[in-house]
Amino acid sequence: MILTCPECSTRYLTKDNAIGPNGRTVRCAKCDTTWFVASDSDELALKDNQAPVEDIVPVSSPVAANISPEIPFTQTASPEIPVAPGAHVVMRDKVDQQRRRRRLTSVGLIWAVPLCLLFVAAILGYVFRQNIVNGIPQMATIYQSVGIDVTLSGLNIEDPITRSALVDGKPMLVVNGAVKNITSKVQPVPMVELSLHSKDGEPLVTWLVEMNKDRLEKNERVTFVSEYPNPPVDAVKLRYKFADETAVAALEEPAVQNAMGVQ
Repeated sequence: MILTCPECSTRYLTKDNAIGPNGRTVRCAKCDTTWFVASDSDELALKDNQAPVEDIVPVSSPVAANISPEIPFTQTASPEIPVAPGAHVVMRDKVDQQRRRRRLTSVGLIWAVPLCLLFVAAILGYVFRQNIVNGIPQMATIYQSVGIDVTLSGLNIEDPITRSALVDGKPMLVVNGAVKNITSKVQPVPMVELSLHSKDGEPLVTWLVEMNKDRLEKNERVTFVSEYPNPPVDAVKLRYKFADETAVAALEEPAVQNAMGVQ
């Protein structure tokens, strides 16, 4: 059964037994207008329609008379469906990846080439170090600063070992050392100059040691032992180097004079 409010024209759907055979007065839930539907004077509030057995419910059109009570409907957003990129987008991304790959390869080559050249130069500099020093004597300091054995003469004096001894009741300084050829060719062996110095670095005595070999082959090593009698009591440091021609002449001159009877 459909009831229409005479004031606001709101329509309501009600069951047939809600009015009764004698009729009744009803009230509009929207505008509170009351009107008589049958001869019964009991009012029926049309807004009390929330129980499952509602007698009167509003409807929007006559067609809704045969429709079951409305169910609340909540609109939900439909899930987004990913859109496949177009062919031009895929091609563009592929081209960009190829460009980045080529750029990274170019940067790697830019760094790899100089590093390889430096590595090769370091190997050649080590292998031909003695030849380099012979041509550029200033390079000897650079090689020695990084712990590479190299000398201007191609020979190296290994650190001598000193000890004190008594010979016939007299103090004697004994020096044990060695000379090594660090080049790949035969090298002449000069004399070794030894000197004792005080705490302040002042030279006290100097003498020469002659090797028992005139030449050394590749990587050949020769040892020497030198004894100095009655060393100065204030001598605290031994220094050594290859003797040059001036030092040899200066140290040999007194011996020549003594041999000629010059006092």
